[in-house]
Amino acid sequence: MDFLKTKFEGRQVARMFLDGIIVGIFAGLISVLYRFILASLEKYRYIFFDGSTRAILAILIVFPIFAIIITKLLKWAPLSGGSGIPQIRGEVIGRFDMDENKTIVSKLVGGSLGAFAGLSLGREGPSIQLGGSIGKVMGKILKRDEVEMSFMVTAGASAGLAAAFNAPISGTLFALEEVHKSFSRFILVPCIIASVIANYVSYTIMGFEPSLSFRFVHYLPLNKIYIGIIIGIFSGIVGVIFNKGLVGSQKLYKKLDSLFVRILIALGISAILGYTIKEVLGGGHGVLEEIAKSRLPLMFLVQILVFKLIFTWTSYGSGAQGGIFLPVLVIGGVTGAIVYYIFKGQVPEEFYVNFVILGMCGVLTSVVRAPIMSILLVSEMTGSFAHLIFLTTAAMVSFLVAELMENPPIYESLYEGIVKSQGDEITEDNSNYKMYEYNVEENGKLKDKLIKDISFPVNLMIVEIDRGTEKIVPKGDTKLMSGDKLLVIAPKGDFYKVDEYFKD
Repeated sequence: MDFLKTKFEGRQVARMFLDGIIVGIFAGLISVLYRFILASLEKYRYIFFDGSTRAILAILIVFPIFAIIITKLLKWAPLSGGSGIPQIRGEVIGRFDMDENKTIVSKLVGGSLGAFAGLSLGREGPSIQLGGSIGKVMGKILKRDEVEMSFMVTAGASAGLAAAFNAPISGTLFALEEVHKSFSRFILVPCIIASVIANYVSYTIMGFEPSLSFRFVHYLPLNKIYIGIIIGIFSGIVGVIFNKGLVGSQKLYKKLDSLFVRILIALGISAILGYTIKEVLGGGHGVLEEIAKSRLPLMFLVQILVFKLIFTWTSYGSGAQGGIFLPVLVIGGVTGAIVYYIFKGQVPEEFYVNFVILGMCGVLTSVVRAPIMSILLVSEMTGSFAHLIFLTTAAMVSFLVAELMENPPIYESLYEGIVKSQGDEITEDNSNYKMYEYNVEENGKLKDKLIKDISFPVNLMIVEIDRGTEKIVPKGDTKLMSGDKLLVIAPKGDFYKVDEYFKD
C-alpha cells in the first residue's frame, strides 16, 4: 500500500498528475476513435433505408449478422453491455472486476454495429466505460496498486466523457458525482488533469468547436423566470417517465431467454422506424441540431418525443452496447420545443432555442439526478454560460419533481439490475484493498459517535480524519463530528458493503 505510506505528499501529487496525463491521452484517443467510427458509419446508414430492394435485402441479411456478432461479444465480455456507467461505478467500489481488454473490444465493435443499424443509443456512456477501461489498462502497465487503480479508472471515465462532449468540467463533475460519489481530494487531481488532456486531444483531432452548433443567442429577461419553472415541471415528469420505461423495458426483455432474440428485436424495430420516422434513429445529434434550428410542427415534435422514448427503451433494454446520454438530451430538447408552443405568441420566436436548451438540462437532471453536472454539461456543449439562472431554475425544479415522484436516479436502478443479473462477474477478492473518502453528515448515523461504538458491516480501517485544517489519526475513543472526512480502507471484495453502509 505505497499510496497510504506517502498519503498526499508532494511526490504522490506529482505521480497523480502524471497518471492523469497518461490516462487523459489514451482515454481521449479511444474516445475520439469511437466518435469517428460512429460518425463515419452514420453517413452510410442510408443504404438500409433508401426504400430500394437492395436496402431491404441488406436489412434481412445484415441485421441478423449484426445481432449474432453483438450477442457473441456480450457473452464474451458480460460487463460491456449498455452504457457502461454502472459497470464503472461497480468497478470503482470493488463490486465488479471487468476484463478491460475484452470490454474495450466489445464496446468498440458492438457499439459501432448497433449505431450503424440505427439503435437509439449514444456514444457518451460507452466513452466513459472505454475511458475507465483504459485507466485500468494503464494502471496495470504502470504497476499501480488497487487504490491508485480505482483513481485511474475514475480519471479515465472522466476523460472519456470530456472527450465525447468536449466538456472537461462536466467530465470531472460526472466522475465525482456519479462514479466516485465523493469530492475526494485524492480523485480530484487525476480527474481534472485527465479531462483537460482528453479534451485537448479531442480538440486537436476533431476541431475546436462545442459539441453542439446552437447556443443561447438572446437573453431571456429575468421577469420570464416562470418559463424555467414550467420547463422544469414538464421535463421532470418526462425524465421520470423515461426512467420508469427504461427499467420496465429491461424487465420485459428478461422474459426472453435468448439474448440473440432480444438484440434482433431491437434491430427489427430500428428497421421499421427507418421507414416510418427515421428522425428517431441513432443517438440523435443530427435531429437535435435540426430541432434547435427549425420550427418543426407541434404534432411532429410530439411524434418524435413518443417514438424516441419508446425506441430508446427498446434499444437499451435489449442489452446492446450503447448509452442513453444523447437520447436523453434529444428527448429534453424536444420537450423544451413542445413547451415553447404553450407560450407561442407570448414569447418572441428568437427565444425558441432557449426552450430547447432548458429542456435538455431539465430532462437530464431528472434522469440522472446530478443537477450541477447537467447545468455545466449543457453549458459546455452549447459553448455558453450566459443563462445559468434559467438553467439552474429548470434543473432544480426538474430535480424536485423527480424526487417528489419518488423515482430513483437511472444509474442507481441500472447498477442494481446489473448486480442481480451478473452474479458471476461480482468479485470476492479480499487479497487487495481499496480506499475511499466519506463525509460525516449533519443528520447522519455516525455524527457524535465514538469509533469504538460503531458496528461496521465488515473489517475496515479509518486511517485518517480530515477536520478542516486538522488531520487526525483516529483511535477508538475518537468522536466523529459533522463535516469530518473519513479516509477508509477495506478489502476489495467487501468494499461495496462499506460503500452501502456509508451512503445509507
